[in-house]
Amino acid sequence: MNTEEMLTNIKPLLDIEVTDSNKDAVLNLYISRAINFTRRYLKVTEVPEGLQDVIEDIAIFKFRQKGVENIKSEGKGSLSETYIETLPADIITQLDTEARKVRVV
Repeated sequence: MNTEEMLTNIKPLLDIEVTDSNKDAVLNLYISRAINFTRRYLKVTEVPEGLQDVIEDIAIFKFRQKGVENIKSEGKGSLSETYIETLPADIITQLDTEARKVRVV
């Protein structure tokens, strides 16, 4: 997988200029962790190329969760926020679909 390409794809989705390298180390760590998570989830040594967008989505989700880990909800006055604790269902569905393909092949 081309992690440099993934980094370039992720930055605009996070409103980060492609030329801004301030968060590259953290984003690359999330990309690496997303790849490792996907390998373990699918029980494969190499992630299928068709899952690059899913890897990017996982990295973006985890990056956005930074700082609110282990917080289910937070309230301040009349404002209340609830945080998602697990990967969104659409990401899990895509991984499950790929898992079925991997097992069939």
